[in-house]
Amino acid sequence: MLWPLIGSLAVMSTVLLAMWLRSVSTAAFNPFEPPAMAAAKYSPHDVVGDLGGVPVTIPSYFANFVEYENDPGWGEKRQGSSPERTHQSRLRSFGYDVRFPDMAGRSSPELIKDSSSYSSSTTPWISVGINTGSHYPGDGFLDRVTANIGNIGHILKYEQYEKLPDQSHGLIVYAAAGMDQKTNKPYREHDNAKDIFVHRDKTNRVDAYIKCSNRNVPAPPCTHDLSLEPYMHAKVYVSYRRSLLPQWQEIQQAVTQQILGFKAAQIEPVTTKP
Repeated sequence: MLWPLIGSLAVMSTVLLAMWLRSVSTAAFNPFEPPAMAAAKYSPHDVVGDLGGVPVTIPSYFANFVEYENDPGWGEKRQGSSPERTHQSRLRSFGYDVRFPDMAGRSSPELIKDSSSYSSSTTPWISVGINTGSHYPGDGFLDRVTANIGNIGHILKYEQYEKLPDQSHGLIVYAAAGMDQKTNKPYREHDNAKDIFVHRDKTNRVDAYIKCSNRNVPAPPCTHDLSLEPYMHAKVYVSYRRSLLPQWQEIQQAVTQQILGFKAAQIEPVTTKP
């Protein structure tokens, strides 16, 4: 009678180990996340919902950490049973990893292995996050953030920015101004200093806002914010190594087209559970 029990425990341990390995390979493990969010993260089903006013069907490997409106928050428990999801269910956020430039997701064991086979300074894999619904900061948020650049840095000196005279990769550059009297080095060389890169379209509206770390490490990170308006009311943020900054425009175009490609071809009455 003992061997079946041991066998069952072994199988259960294997399954739990596989789930844990998947979680640490896609994002930091968080033991405090709600069960509903964890269930959505590991769902093998395509995700359906309303993304910024557009019905979408998202392959499961492009939809991690899925949140719908009215999902329980951190430390909260769902009241009642999990609702069925349709193309009318409003999404709030999700994210995924993708390989640039072919935009392949972690859809097979081979691609999952590939995503972890590079060093941080050579990896072509980038991370994409989407905020919409109640997490969406509103149309025009990129212009508002850019207009606020001169208002930050009242406490942290390395966040007091000045506009540089020359552009970089077609981007307007803002860098930390002044010298650190304690180290006699420019604030731009502070470990926590970041450069800000801004691009304006032909109508002078900001369509890309990028912050890159100046830390002296093999692969300083960049966070690239963009908007999907007017096609979807959604904010997208992309993370990649700074050495990919020269390709920012290609990355923005590829990510935008990929997310817009999630639009449902037709709205079907079929529902899926999270």
